[in-house]
Amino acid sequence: MPLYEYQCEGCDHQFTLLQTVHVRPGETTCPKCGTQKNHRLFSAFATKGGQADGLSSPTTGGCGTGGCGCH
Repeated sequence: MPLYEYQCEGCDHQFTLLQTVHVRPGETTCPKCGTQKNHRLFSAFATKGGQADGLSSPTTGGCGTGGCGCH
């Protein structure tokens, strides 16, 4: 299960939760104030091999090489 970072729209509290990919931000309760008015924050992630910027390595045909079709 992935870790998701949230920010509460009610009290501005930021928190991280381990959740399944099927949970939506509106179904998530703020641990500080109890509201369900939260939005997910965009965050960097690490991949196997230690690359932390979220981009694919050039050897995998990822975004850096145009293999994804965006270039």
